[in-house]
Formats: sequence, C-alpha cells, structure tokens
Amino acid sequence: MSSKLKITKEGLNAIAITVDSYRIRVLIDAKKEILGSGIYNEEQYDEMLFKMFDEELLKYKLFNYLSNSNNFKTIRKFSEENSIEIRKTLSLLELLKNEKLIGVNEIYDIIEGDENTPESSSFKDLDIVKFDGDPSRVKSIYEPVKTIFETHNCSGCGLCAGICPVNCLEIYNGFGKIDEDKCIRCGLCYFVCPRSYLPVTVLNMTQDQASEIKNYSQVGHYLEAYSARTKLSEIAETCQDGGITSTCLYYLFDSKNIDKALGAKMSRTPWRPEPIILQKKEDVLSTTGTKYVSNPNLKILKDLNKSPSNLAVVGVPCMMQALLKSSIYNIGIPSLNQIKYRIGIFCMESFSYESFVKICEALKVDVKDVKKTNINKGKFFVYSNSGEELTVPIKEIGHLARGDCEVCFDLTSESADISIGSIGSPSGWNSVLIRTETGKELYQSLIENDLIESKPLADVKPGLPLLEKIAKSKKTKCTKHIDEKKTENLRYPHY
Repeated sequence: MSSKLKITKEGLNAIAITVDSYRIRVLIDAKKEILGSGIYNEEQYDEMLFKMFDEELLKYKLFNYLSNSNNFKTIRKFSEENSIEIRKTLSLLELLKNEKLIGVNEIYDIIEGDENTPESSSFKDLDIVKFDGDPSRVKSIYEPVKTIFETHNCSGCGLCAGICPVNCLEIYNGFGKIDEDKCIRCGLCYFVCPRSYLPVTVLNMTQDQASEIKNYSQVGHYLEAYSARTKLSEIAETCQDGGITSTCLYYLFDSKNIDKALGAKMSRTPWRPEPIILQKKEDVLSTTGTKYVSNPNLKILKDLNKSPSNLAVVGVPCMMQALLKSSIYNIGIPSLNQIKYRIGIFCMESFSYESFVKICEALKVDVKDVKKTNINKGKFFVYSNSGEELTVPIKEIGHLARGDCEVCFDLTSESADISIGSIGSPSGWNSVLIRTETGKELYQSLIENDLIESKPLADVKPGLPLLEKIAKSKKTKCTKHIDEKKTENLRYPHY
C-alpha cells in the first residue's frame, strides 16, 4: 500500500473507493480459489493484490483531482505533484475513460500542406470532462474476456490464459474458451487483453520515453532501421528470410542474457504450430521459419511463475501490444516481470489451421508435403518437399484469414524492443526496426560479435517507403472494419 498518500479528506475518499473497488474485492473474496489453482503462490498473490491496490488508489486519486473541466495542463500538474511520468497519468486517464467516469478528447492543430508536403496535424491539448458517476459502482470494464471471444475481436495472443489466476481459460487455434464454473469474474483477462482497450498514445510515448503527445511514423516509433541477414550457417540453412530473429535468440542464450525464451515450433500435426519454452541456444533451430497459423505463445507464461528467469518473448504485433500494455499497467504478475526482451515479428494477418489446410487444397498440395511457406509481393507461396513452388494471390485467399485480425492496425510490431520482417528488404534479408535502447543494445551486440551482416534500410530497395506504405494500408483497413462495427452497433476494440 502506498505510504506517500496524505491523510486528507480527498485521500481518505480515494482509499475508501479503492477498498470498495470491484477489482480489489473480487481478488480478496476469491483468495482460496486462486491459491488452490496453484498458478500463483501466496507471496505472489499478496504482491499482485497490493500492487493492484496502489494502482487503483492512484487512479481514483486522479479522478478526485479532476474538476468539471480539465486539459493537458491538469495532467502535467497532477504528474508533478505525484512525482510520476505524464504517460503514467495518461494511462490512468485511459482507465477512467473506459470506466465511463470521464470523457477525453484530443485536440489537434491542422497544418496545411502544399504540392510537396501533405497536410499534417500536431497535438494541441486535451479536453477532459468529469462525469457525475460513482466509481464504486463501476463493474462493466472488468467483465470476463469471453465478450472479446464472442464478438470476433480476439487476437489469439494467449495472454489471458497465461495470467488467469484460476486456470479457466484456453486459447487454441486462434479462438478462446472459458470454463464458467471455474471463473471468479476477476476481470484480469479483460484488463490485460490488447483488444478490450489499448492506450495507443501511451504505448507510443512509452516506446519513445516521451513526455509529450505527438504523431509517429506509419510503422510506429523507432530509433534506427536496417536490412540484415545472419552469418550463422546452421540458421541460414533453415531460416525464413534473413534469420535475424533466430540469431537474436542464439546470441541471448550464448551470452547468458536470458535463461529461457518463448517461441513457436511445429507440433506433431504438420503446420499446426504450438508454443514452446526454449531452454538453450540449440533449441532455437526448432523454431526457425514463419508460421502463418495462429499460435497463442503467451498462454504458457503461467508455466514460468515458479521458476524466476530472464526471459525473451518472440511474437506477432498483438502479443507485443499485450506485453507492453501489461508493463504500463504493471500489477506484479511474476512471469510478465521476467521479460527482458520483446522481439516482434511483422504480421499482416493469421489463419486458423483449417484455413491453412484449405489453402493447401486450393494449391493441390498435401499439407504433409509442405516444406516452407511465405507471403511476398501480394502472393502466398508454398514450397513442397519435392521442390515445387506454388502460389496463390492473397486477394483470393483473404476470406480465409481470421476475421478477428481485421481489427488489428499494427503490421510491424510497434510495441516490441526490436521488430523483424521481410517487407522492404531484398530476398534473403530481414528488415529490422530498432525501437528501444534495449533493442539497440541487442542489435549492436549481434554486429560486434560478427553474427550478422547489416546495412541501413535506407540503402536498400524497396526499403522503408514500401514498409510504410503497407503499414498504412493495414491501418486504413483496420479503421474501415472498426467503423463498420460501430455502424452496426457491434463491439470493437478501443484504441
């Protein structure tokens, strides 16, 4: 519990609201069930409960601080008085907005363009309105994540199952199920879900370590951009493109920067991937190559609560969003606090296993005979064990992609430390976006240890322009699908 809270009328009111908070009460009431499931021990449970209490207390302190009309200056002043970053205050503001206790409108100045410069905008201020509501009655924001499954908004990342305190969730083949008899309605699943609400502005500011709201590139914040390929022959022989993802893991294990890593390998069913916990550098070879079938890597995080370790996680954009969101709203979940590296993969969309089989049928190839798959230049490529190269235009199989992926705006894993894909680089190379100092240090280590060839992405064709163009197209499609959901009064993610 925070020791910095002054004992004032406002302070006591914030404590009273927090003690009565639905999130706090349900965890206290369900302590027996939580400890009985074995996912968290009592020490971990206490850590999560009190960390959540502090977060809720600060949130309601902000609510009490707000007047009927507020702006960005109010946020700055609250941050200074409480010695916290502005982006932290903005993350709390996002929670209050989603609990329908306040309304927030971002105000931008429009900067006119000309023949050479397109029209742009710059952040001007916030218009924050405090509603006449009772915080202690707020419950809807903490409903089970089942509502995300049923409304076709689930990303399939698996984090809800990976943190569930009573093990009542399962994510398989891109779809979620919940055991209603086990569920304690704590709402933690909804809280960490990247498709319930995602404070994109705060995510960008966190990546940038910024204290001001600003616009970012179509590929998100990044420090440096490169085109690269591995020098490790054993990885080069089996990798998808440049092998940079596998080389990152190989180096991190070899240098003892990590003890374990989360990734994906093929299961016994051909081309049906499954999550894996890698234990050593030799395990990396089992994960090489791109898998276009949805795979909930994050669901096995729960297996790491009892074994403290330094962890790297490889995953697609929705997984990186879930991890960064959980870092911003840190409530002490032990496995999440073990993550030292977030390695993101470019992703336009994913397929269910059944859809992947249908693609193979359309190409007249047995799924058991598929050696490698790839998406490039608007086509889906399948390479068979007999050496055949088979292709089908993406537009002809687009209807087979997971419908839930339509509400994803992120192509390049904007929430990762380092993002890796093939778009923009020549065949056999990876495009690499360095987003954080952690990612920068990792990439420099690969160069210093002579593990990769590297050149600026600006020096290759088609380079960053193509990457930004495709990233923009995904954002445009996402906006279109969300607008359609709004028009039809259907549930949609709040970004």
